[in-house]
Amino acid sequence: MKRISAAFALAATLAAAGLLVSASAQNAPANKENGGAPTAATPVAAATVREYPIPSGQGPSCLKHLGLTVSQTRMGQMGGTGALPASTHGNPQPSSGDTGRAANLNSVIPRFLSTFRSNPEQAAAILNEKFAVSGADLYRWNCQACHGPDGQGATPEINSVLGPVQGTSPVMTRKRLEARGLDVDDDMIQQVTELAEASLRDRFQHGGKNMPSFEYLRADEVEALFGYLEKLASVPPTKRDGLLVPESAARVGEHIVRGTCHVCHDATGPGSGHTAMTQGTIPSLASIPRDHSLSGIVHQVQYGSSSTMKMTGGDVMPAYPYFTEEEIAALYLVAYSHRP
Repeated sequence: MKRISAAFALAATLAAAGLLVSASAQNAPANKENGGAPTAATPVAAATVREYPIPSGQGPSCLKHLGLTVSQTRMGQMGGTGALPASTHGNPQPSSGDTGRAANLNSVIPRFLSTFRSNPEQAAAILNEKFAVSGADLYRWNCQACHGPDGQGATPEINSVLGPVQGTSPVMTRKRLEARGLDVDDDMIQQVTELAEASLRDRFQHGGKNMPSFEYLRADEVEALFGYLEKLASVPPTKRDGLLVPESAARVGEHIVRGTCHVCHDATGPGSGHTAMTQGTIPSLASIPRDHSLSGIVHQVQYGSSSTMKMTGGDVMPAYPYFTEEEIAALYLVAYSHRP
């Protein structure tokens, strides 16, 4: 009930700022269920593209690259339905030289929405304010949709991340080799674990047979994510344990768009009109802010496909209840910046 109330509050703030765009017939039932306010007729796509150009996922979706449909794979559908984990969004990480108030995502989005029309330049600065996030946040945005909340994946299609991460631990590798009766020394352990870590880092950078590349992750983001993967794999704590990295609302949106949404959604292409819906077409990311209100997107991301969509018999969208309303607002804004 608290989370639904928060969605109402965010939608009300958005409506007050005049940033709701017209929803399609497909999205109307979701808006009604979510208690969304009436939408304004004028989109703000042009302004957000100009003010907040963010490099984002381009071209066809990951599934289209692999020649798969949503019904043929578990990719993008393994997020889980559990409660939100503890987040570090509230931890301040001021920008260089900024001694003013601390930022966090929960405060950035409402301030951006209330400031956009009256002061676009100030709104741009707000959307790019820095705050600290954890490796757990990075995992939710980039990995959980395929590997699940516990990293187990969906074998044999989606591999578990636990074994490869455990292979980077000298302590766990020594125990495993000694249990097999092998006589190992420190040099051998170092060589084996360094190779395992290099292989895992290469997977981040270049992807795998079915796994997309995460080359857009910065070096410090990889370290923080690695630290959380070590925790998931029950690896003894390393220097990466508990690392926090500075992010902005714009960057949060990019993570979710590239790490989760682009698995199934093309960057550009058809929207979600009635014809597309009946043909089972997955709407493009670029069409989302044109065809949907933010309140409708919040509802659809957190609760999955509406009953209308399910009745068509086509592919349906899974629920992602582990994304907060503010995180969904961030991805909604980033959707404006997609390019062909």
